[in-house]
Amino acid sequence: MSPRTEADFRRAYDELISLWTTAPESRDIETPSARTRVQVWGREDAPPLVLLHGFKVTSGMWAANALELGKSFRVYAADTPGDHGFSVPHRPLLRVEDLLGWLDELLTALGLSRTNLGGMSYGGWLSAQYAARAPERVSKLVLLAPGATFVRFNTAFVMRGIPFLIWPRRDWVHAYLRWAAVPEKEAGGLYDRVMSGIADVMWTGLHHFGWYPGQWPGVVKEEVLRRIQAPTLLLVGQQERIYDAEPMMARARTLIPNLTCEAIPDASHDLPIRQPERVAAHLRSFLEA
Repeated sequence: MSPRTEADFRRAYDELISLWTTAPESRDIETPSARTRVQVWGREDAPPLVLLHGFKVTSGMWAANALELGKSFRVYAADTPGDHGFSVPHRPLLRVEDLLGWLDELLTALGLSRTNLGGMSYGGWLSAQYAARAPERVSKLVLLAPGATFVRFNTAFVMRGIPFLIWPRRDWVHAYLRWAAVPEKEAGGLYDRVMSGIADVMWTGLHHFGWYPGQWPGVVKEEVLRRIQAPTLLLVGQQERIYDAEPMMARARTLIPNLTCEAIPDASHDLPIRQPERVAAHLRSFLEA
């Protein structure tokens, strides 16, 4: 780490936050495990929704979703400590149990004895495990293209990720995220700005934070997933690139009894950015039912 790489990362982080469709309030929440950066927005009297981000992309990834989600929920989006972002672990959080302990402390510090919980990719993987281990604290669970969790990543996803993790060049990182998105076509507007902003956060973060020492996502044990009691919404892009969407949903249906799942057209692993209105509509319908 160096002052220069920190300045580069901070600039990329702030530029991504500046793209939000409604400005959040940034808070730093102290718990025994970490000082956690949390973006907070939405009506104070609205039902709570806690969101966990994808791997190495920070809470800034919710830029395209902020306005619509804030209309219906009091939203808390955290930077996961140990990953890229401005959360600072007070002790090593290297195992999934450590991260689940941190999340439990964070919910308590936010005054949320029970809440709706959701996550994208890595955040979905972590949210599923928390819902299984602390069912009394999760009202409803939202999984957006969860990383692994139900099925393994495919070989193409893994092989394409190795070069930019070892030799993080800006153009490689941008190309990797675009590969994981829907087939290339000019979407323009906010989509392109957010995708580029996320890629720059990942790229500058790789230079500043270095190799991630913690728990990488994988397929969650069946006995763990079967303990999920909360009504669960699973959304995945029909053109998902990191695994085959249909077998993933089929396996999820066998393991989670109270499950609603749908494949969203014209979306891949860029689901919440490519289809923010559809994602928000599904969340409202599910969480307000």
